[in-house]
Amino acid sequence: MSLKNIAQAAHVSVSTVSRALSGSNRISEEKRREILEIARAQGYIDTRVRRASQAGLQSIVLAMPEAMLHPSETNFTSWRILEKLRSECASRGISVDPVLCPGDRLDPAHVMAGIEASDAEAIVVHFDENPALIGRLAAQNRPAVLLFGLDPSSRISSVGVGNTYATVLATQHLLDLGHKDILLLSWPGRMTIRRREAGFREAMRENGCASAEDQILRLSGFAPAIVDAEFSAWIAAQNGVLPVSAILCLSDNIALRAMHCLQRAGYSVPEDVSVMGFDDSLAGQMASPALCSVRPPLDDIAITAIEELELHLRRSGSYVARRIELGCQITIGRSTAAPRRRA
Repeated sequence: MSLKNIAQAAHVSVSTVSRALSGSNRISEEKRREILEIARAQGYIDTRVRRASQAGLQSIVLAMPEAMLHPSETNFTSWRILEKLRSECASRGISVDPVLCPGDRLDPAHVMAGIEASDAEAIVVHFDENPALIGRLAAQNRPAVLLFGLDPSSRISSVGVGNTYATVLATQHLLDLGHKDILLLSWPGRMTIRRREAGFREAMRENGCASAEDQILRLSGFAPAIVDAEFSAWIAAQNGVLPVSAILCLSDNIALRAMHCLQRAGYSVPEDVSVMGFDDSLAGQMASPALCSVRPPLDDIAITAIEELELHLRRSGSYVARRIELGCQITIGRSTAAPRRRA
């Protein structure tokens, strides 16, 4: 398939097709995408199309906590996103220069020292919303993106999920089943967790509940031992009569431990109380009963982050930081059902 055929199909000149396939910034993003789609549809998949898709991005520096290197009960989401980022960079020929921080948090000084020592074209920072780190990232002259986080000041771009709407969606699912007394199981966390709580309050308020804040139980953390101790204490304090018919948990690992606590206390899920999570993890899918959960597009987060860096490189001085929030869906599991009628 020749460039002439592609040009005819796209109603442009052969030189315009050539510029699009070479990743040139002398063509609009809309027209470039159109030409690439035509090239792919006509079987013109070669190194030029791959190079055009990459738009010149050859290397990134990835700042992340060492705790994310291995999958665990509490970091399923982060590990999945990072693994997809790694595999996507490998398939596109993008080298990754890691900057690892001990533990589960990023140290701004350590991260910036690693970034300054790297000659990578762009920067990916996993998770962290530290204002001091964001400020220093915004001050340097390389494209940067927050992975699965957000910058409230909008100084650097971020790619994550629409946390507020996702929790509205989950709450509405329970409301549609007939639940009115819903407990939100949360913990003091990052901006993303606060956004999820806001979605719950919004959905409950829209359905006539004026005191949604009273229906939020904040644990001191999300570690399994904390959930076991604190949620079990809450169950015991109810003296055998749960005041809610459904529990919405802001992560799957909390939902799974909550189900365990309920079952250990003699409650049946979902016959006595429905339980819903947020992550759509493999552990949730394999649970008994299978967990109903919000499904975030984890693979798309990594891919979109790369595409955002490529866009920044193409637009150069005209780029404006963006907050990208991807839509979520619900994976229907057997852990939720219509509430049992109370006598």
